[in-house]
Amino acid sequence: MDVNANSLRYFVAVSEERHFGRAAARLHVTTPSLSEQISRLEKKVRSDLFIRSPRGVELTDAGRELLPLARTALDAHDAVSEWAALRQVPQGGTVRVGIFAAAAAPLREAVHEELAERHPDLTVATRRIGVDEAFGMLRDERIDVAYMPEPLPQEVPGIRWTSVTRQPRMLVVPADHRLAGRQDVGIEETNDEVFIPLATVDPAAVDWWLVDPRPDGTHPRRGPVAADFEAMLDLCAAGRGLGMSASFAADHYSRPGVAFVRLRDVEDARTALCWRADERNPAVLAYLTTARRAADVSGAAARS
Repeated sequence: MDVNANSLRYFVAVSEERHFGRAAARLHVTTPSLSEQISRLEKKVRSDLFIRSPRGVELTDAGRELLPLARTALDAHDAVSEWAALRQVPQGGTVRVGIFAAAAAPLREAVHEELAERHPDLTVATRRIGVDEAFGMLRDERIDVAYMPEPLPQEVPGIRWTSVTRQPRMLVVPADHRLAGRQDVGIEETNDEVFIPLATVDPAAVDWWLVDPRPDGTHPRRGPVAADFEAMLDLCAAGRGLGMSASFAADHYSRPGVAFVRLRDVEDARTALCWRADERNPAVLAYLTTARRAADVSGAAARS
């Protein structure tokens, strides 16, 4: 039995969108064509993969079993495509990169240096983006890849991602705060403090960043909500509360009024590189392959 990558890609899209029409739009195919492809796949695997209804579709037991296998197979297929793109003649064109704050700055510098050597006609255009903008901009093809702070939602239809950097988590405090001069602190030393969450971050991610709940079962107090990362730094400098960041911020957002102190007993922060699941642009594939290789060299633990 031969199941090709396109059939699996169609299956994953319908699984994530839970709707043939939305999946067809994402894949740039017609709904009847997509439905026919799924029916052919079901015949090949001799199992119904979806329960169809007027409101959409749900996975059958067989569909739930196939989904992680299909994703793994597509990961392998895409890795080969990216490798092949890197082995081709030098690529030209522009890769548009969205960045939250200064995410993965050292890695990005290494990627851009290698691209300049291997693909001198390829231009990388970067822009700052908010956490809440990245996925929409990727789907609308306003950017090609995005560096975003983890954790990300479990499933983002039409988007794939992989961890590319790992760095210590930092406590952001006013410069005159009692903890400002410390080399590092334990999270429970901050239990009586007020924290500044970011307005655009998923609630589950806010809980992760603030370590809520704490190891002793308590919950940190929350103060004013910041519109973005720089607003959080401004509120912190004004003494309105404490913030959290990855260590890259200490190098790229140093400013009067705030100090960065390493947290010694919490999970490291990670940065994800995100892209469209159906990406086929050779220039973008070359960028992705270069970034993944640079992440492997730097020792980042990757997942997708």
